[in-house]
Amino acid sequence: MFPDRRSSCRVLQTILVSLGATLAACRGTSTSPTAAASVPVLSAPIVDLALLNDFLPFGFSRTPGRLNPTYELYTTGDTASVRAAGPGTVINILANPEADSEVHIRPSDAADYLIIYDHVVSLQIAMGQSVAAGQVLGRIGPWVPGVGRTELQVNRGSGQSAVALCPKDFGTADFNAAHDAAFGRFPTRGATVCLTNSVQP
Repeated sequence: MFPDRRSSCRVLQTILVSLGATLAACRGTSTSPTAAASVPVLSAPIVDLALLNDFLPFGFSRTPGRLNPTYELYTTGDTASVRAAGPGTVINILANPEADSEVHIRPSDAADYLIIYDHVVSLQIAMGQSVAAGQVLGRIGPWVPGVGRTELQVNRGSGQSAVALCPKDFGTADFNAAHDAAFGRFPTRGATVCLTNSVQP
């Protein structure tokens, strides 16, 4: 299978930025924070994709005029671990009305982005903690008896200017291939995991 073109471009961009910083160091100069800035890299599925019993893609129409800004994942059973898709620092933990939590992680070296993990219970992380890709954040939140639900959201910017982007734009080839294969089990949900380019969260 050929690598996803967008993820390949993201990886190449990260490599070029790193090479630029190395070259600048060799010349005795430094790069600006903007030039050195990177984008998130998502490498670990946030739940065991073999457990999925539904997958609402990014841009899925939930109600008229409201598009889904996440990968919304439902599992058989509500005991699955929720893991960090990439490295970063926990900067906020919000309580949801559903008695679960929304975890905000700032990706390493990508200050303009925020990775949001929604509907997580039994938290195993704390504010200010650094996490690695694949590290357990907690357990999937219950949706209905026997079904768990969690969501993965990637925001760029903050406040009123924030925009949600499809996680596939930041996934490694393996990350994207795994989600494409899992999504293929739910053909009624759409043609692809990204039904639009961006969503206002």
